[in-house]
Amino acid sequence: MVDNPTACLGRIGDGGLPPRRITTRRSGVADDRAWLPLPGRDVTRGRTHPTSQTSAVVQRHPRALVLCALPVEYQAVRAHLTDLQQHEHPTGMRYEVGRLTDADCEVGLVQVGRGNVRAGVITERIIGLVRPDLVLCVGVAGALHDDLRLGDIVVATRVDAYQGGTAAEDFLARPQTWPAPYRLEELARSVDLHDGWRGAGQDTSAESRVHFRPIAAGEVVLDSRTSALFAQLRLHNNDAAAIDMEDAGIAQAAHLNDVAALVVRGISDRADGNKSEADRAGWQRHAADSAAAFAAALLARAATESDGQATAPRSAPGSTETPGGGSGQPRPPGSTPQLAYLRQKTAGFVGRESAFAEFRSFLDRHPSGHLIVEGLPGVGKTSLLAEEVLRNGWPAHFNIAAHLDSTSTFLHSLHAQLSERYRVRLPAPADGDDADGRYLSTLLEETAARLDPDDKLVIVVDALDEAAPGRPGTNTLFLPTVLPAGLYLLLSRRLRTAPLQIDGASTVVDLMNRSDESRGDVEKFIRNSLSRPELAARLAQVHDREQVVFSLIERSELNFMYLVYVFRDLEDGRMGPEDLRALPTGLNQYYERHLDRMLAKGGDAVLSLHTVYALAAIREPVPASLLAGVLRVTELEVVRLLADWAQFLELTPHRGAVTYGFYHQGFCDFLLQHDTVRAAGVDLGEVRSMVGHRLIASLGLDLGG
Repeated sequence: MVDNPTACLGRIGDGGLPPRRITTRRSGVADDRAWLPLPGRDVTRGRTHPTSQTSAVVQRHPRALVLCALPVEYQAVRAHLTDLQQHEHPTGMRYEVGRLTDADCEVGLVQVGRGNVRAGVITERIIGLVRPDLVLCVGVAGALHDDLRLGDIVVATRVDAYQGGTAAEDFLARPQTWPAPYRLEELARSVDLHDGWRGAGQDTSAESRVHFRPIAAGEVVLDSRTSALFAQLRLHNNDAAAIDMEDAGIAQAAHLNDVAALVVRGISDRADGNKSEADRAGWQRHAADSAAAFAAALLARAATESDGQATAPRSAPGSTETPGGGSGQPRPPGSTPQLAYLRQKTAGFVGRESAFAEFRSFLDRHPSGHLIVEGLPGVGKTSLLAEEVLRNGWPAHFNIAAHLDSTSTFLHSLHAQLSERYRVRLPAPADGDDADGRYLSTLLEETAARLDPDDKLVIVVDALDEAAPGRPGTNTLFLPTVLPAGLYLLLSRRLRTAPLQIDGASTVVDLMNRSDESRGDVEKFIRNSLSRPELAARLAQVHDREQVVFSLIERSELNFMYLVYVFRDLEDGRMGPEDLRALPTGLNQYYERHLDRMLAKGGDAVLSLHTVYALAAIREPVPASLLAGVLRVTELEVVRLLADWAQFLELTPHRGAVTYGFYHQGFCDFLLQHDTVRAAGVDLGEVRSMVGHRLIASLGLDLGG
């Protein structure tokens, strides 16, 4: 999460589709704005810029998103707002936007309902649409600590998702946690100490105390202190002062979107079997009112402290507009597809400054052209392009093998992005438009015609070698050989793969020929990673930290993916500090060592290998239930078998289930290499037969090579 609660304004690429036109309940006037406009702020772009050509700076006030689970919580917050207008998200979700009664602060108010999954999904949607500066989760909770009184407030210094763990003979807790942003927590402490927030509408005869402690979040309503769950919490989360059912989902969604988030909960019961009695006595409403009053005071303070602050305006993505003037009107950046994927790929990103400089230099020197990033698997090509997209808001398509790798998918994605930004009139691609390059050429020509004379637009396409191959004599995805003025293609591929025919200006950015810079970037990445709390704790007994850094630099061969796997193994306990002395050299040897370990497991090895090879053959993230059907074992057995390959897998929530896919396509490709298949003793024909052609066809998947 971002520490500064007003620092997230203007992030590129967090947007969603514009809201549908809806009639406001108060005025009855149709309004298709997502938010009331702030002075000097273009709300369609999600960033600040001058309102006139003579403006040099713009004033900013915080824009907040408040999330509640229950109607009583929603109404308690709503009582502190005025000028409310109702809006509808493209999915049909309703939300309201208003202002604080006593401060200049925009507030979006959403009722997310109960449960972390639902709350997380709705939070992700609404953050992407309205781009808040900070998120507050406001509501009621059950007390876990005896010193908390009914009506007290808990501000979460940390949110614990307490249900994560391994069910062995004993429950082995592995909670996921999200600490409160430091600046936002400090602001809340200051409000409690100095602001006299218990004002109108508060029952001063039962003054609420504010506690700053962790909160536990799960999917269970706890109403017994003799239950197994309460005992689990006392054992594994004993510093958690309260429990609820939404905060983990909200915290995760805010974390993925780099938005500061804080939880404010009023204590409505003691989780001791008397919840119903407490609710009937009115404590739920009292607790909701107290939490809402504190949250309103917190937002008012944030608004007050932002008064008089200004921020330099920023140019539209790809434009040459400068603050205080420039040609043409700034265009909206639109939404960024695959945003969660981009966030994942840029986590911990460092360096590559020479590559960014080459991008800028090429744009300055050429009116259009192709930029091609090359490098071996794992050196950071995707991360580099993802960082470029997040920095500048370029339209982009990231090819993910057998998932988003077809020409048709590429055309639909690009058309949607360019239509949103430039209002191109070309209809969406129809059946057959992916059979040649005419549709793409028309789309690019119409987009170029809508650019201002000095505008530059970069279209990013990652992993050309993962895209479905085109016809002989044509470029992958039917990419044009020459581009209209103002348009650039930023592409990536592995070395000497996905050949391209280019007739215009082009340059190759080879990530393999800059070893000095790469070494510095890798060292910084290692040091940053080792400072993370989980890794720091795991390596607390290591005395020669510099030797660890030096060894990882050498053994990684400057490959970032190698380091990602090592750090995942350390964090998850599959590797100890003592194992760092015996690390293999290079990514391929890292893969080979793990395969050798699996083969040494004896009887379990065959089924374990069949499980991971079935996943490799499908080449698509799938739930454990599908693999269980293929292998004719239970889902629990599939989960156990895939645990053997955990560091190479990515688990993703999808439609109420969890799908399993490869974290990096390079490991899948390693498994399918002829030498690897032979060493593993796997019959790929048998595996593909197990998968079943009719099952694959019914899912619209491709077995691939």
